[in-house]
Amino acid sequence: MIKPRIAVLVKQVPDHEAIIQITSEQELSIENRYVCSFFDEIALEAALTIQKKYPEAELVALSAGGKKAIDALRRAIALGIDQVEQVGDESIEKSENNFIACILAARLKALQPHLIICGKQAGDDDMASIGPMVAEFLKIPHATAIVSLDIDAAANKIKIGREVEGEIWYLESDFPLLITAEKGLAEPHVPVVTRVMKAMKAKIQHIPLAELNIQEYEQQGRIRRLRYIMPSSRPPVTIMQQPFPQNVTELISRLQEKGILL
Repeated sequence: MIKPRIAVLVKQVPDHEAIIQITSEQELSIENRYVCSFFDEIALEAALTIQKKYPEAELVALSAGGKKAIDALRRAIALGIDQVEQVGDESIEKSENNFIACILAARLKALQPHLIICGKQAGDDDMASIGPMVAEFLKIPHATAIVSLDIDAAANKIKIGREVEGEIWYLESDFPLLITAEKGLAEPHVPVVTRVMKAMKAKIQHIPLAELNIQEYEQQGRIRRLRYIMPSSRPPVTIMQQPFPQNVTELISRLQEKGILL
């Protein structure tokens, strides 16, 4: 029987209610309101659920970056993950995802987890790319949008349910494996006050880039952000005065005025 080692990748992202403004074609102004990405919290909860079944399981949460990465890791501690690592520093804040995946994979090679769990997508760019990229760097299988999992430590197997276009495909894999968490895999709990206080005082282990042996990688990567553009403004909305079906005549008349109906 294996002793499961599980790594969870987390990211700090702007709160969905934070005010974001374009200050120039190259810069955004983001209100200082950040949270751990929603799908990453599902991934953390899934790892904790596995530990309930296998109390000897080793859990570690990793986040790449500077101060915001530390905030995400404190959230992981508050939820119940005791071992956390900050990988890299502020210098990678604006790096593209391929480089972020590269440095996370470099650290994971040293940790050798049986299972890596990521959120399906980050709550800021929604690119859903880090998980599969990390798996490719590690040359291990991966599966996305996972809604169920069951580890059989005695058989060294994992059974997963993957949501695909309204259906659930049930798959089985050996270890190591990387999966990305979809809604339904777990329900994040609200951390107790004592865990939150512990998280605020916890010392976060830092893994500098120099220890990762990735000098051959070109940090500028393959993707360049050319500019930010505000979405076009929407025309004013016209509300029909009468309830349905009395408003049908008025609707037809207005559509004819716009040339949409002849």
